[in-house]
Amino acid sequence: MKSVYIRGNASLYGEVTIQGSKNAALPIMAAALLVPGVCVLRNCPRIADVEYMCRILVSIGCRVDRKGREIRIDASGLTDGRLPKEYVTRMRSSVMLMGPLLGRIGEVSLNHPGGCVIGDRPIDLHIKALSRMGAACRDDGTGLTAVSGGLRGTSLRLDYPSVGATENVIMAAVMADGVTCLENCAQEPEIGWLCDFLIHCGASITRQGTGRLLIRGQRDLHPCIYTIPSDRIVAGTYLCACLAAGGEVLLKGAPEGENDALEGMAERMGAKLRRTGDALRVKRAGPLLSPGRVETGSFPAFPTDLQSPFLVAMAQAEGESSMRETVFNGRFGVVAELNRMGAGIEVEKDTARVPGGRRLTGRRVRAAELRGGAALVVAGLCAEGDTLVENRSYVDRGYEDICRDLRLLGACVQDG
Repeated sequence: MKSVYIRGNASLYGEVTIQGSKNAALPIMAAALLVPGVCVLRNCPRIADVEYMCRILVSIGCRVDRKGREIRIDASGLTDGRLPKEYVTRMRSSVMLMGPLLGRIGEVSLNHPGGCVIGDRPIDLHIKALSRMGAACRDDGTGLTAVSGGLRGTSLRLDYPSVGATENVIMAAVMADGVTCLENCAQEPEIGWLCDFLIHCGASITRQGTGRLLIRGQRDLHPCIYTIPSDRIVAGTYLCACLAAGGEVLLKGAPEGENDALEGMAERMGAKLRRTGDALRVKRAGPLLSPGRVETGSFPAFPTDLQSPFLVAMAQAEGESSMRETVFNGRFGVVAELNRMGAGIEVEKDTARVPGGRRLTGRRVRAAELRGGAALVVAGLCAEGDTLVENRSYVDRGYEDICRDLRLLGACVQDG
């Protein structure tokens, strides 16, 4: 079992380059299925979820060549809409293949997607929207099948601004007959990057005000070369690490305007942030102050993916604070392990109350999902003594090499 060993109680100093975005790379790889030719994706992160997606694409008839952080996807031979259980059940993001497969070959079948256990993640929004576009969807309790003799554009309003459902509708609508007007769609930066990639391939997608997209269907997309942007969640994780442990770090390639909610909280807590070109300098030299009440939500609100590592910083701050989780009802799963280290967090329904001013103690702890695993590594950085985080495979789903990156920031971190 892979793990991370951390010797704690040391501030961070140094610089690190932020990897390519997981949440942008995966839907863009799925969208490459819509193009009967070779798309070249640069700056793809070398993480487990990207590897799983590569294997899924190969299994359904694509040719995928990878060299370093460049991936070439040739979807001209796409013939099969049956997705392999082995990888679908490991990765929640596999559900985003429904839209492009229905648009390209008119059929898809897959087991219920797996991934991190962070609460209810229903896919009824995906099914409802794709059905409105002309797909016949069926759920037999273990998996999903959907077929279509031809998708059609329509007017849709999502019941909730789900990122995954928004992505699926965009990719399906690009190949549908007519115009799709999608309202109450997600506004996360990754939605913009997906649209940008498709526009580079010849798609007609127009943003019409907040949360509204107009997509004109067509079937003559062409290949393109596209660079995956930097990962805002990885940048945010390392910002949280500097908040919790103290010090001064330079996050090279940290995206601008994508982490405003977190950066605002960091400044409220006493950190100094300064942007220089494409880098963000974070300095925390004095005491850490309570941020007060924090609430996660859809972009541009505080991101749920950074809730867990931010809890560690809140535990170090002077004064009580609280975190309300409005996106995933199981996102507080990491609290039990943080409390074993001394965080003293109390959870009641959708809110975690953090007393603050805690001195954490190193322990042997176990990751149960991606962002919670990263939070345990951050906790180890500011804990007294040594921490061993087991189940590193969860962390590797979203971070290229968290040990390498933290060592560049001066931490004593080793692969276990």
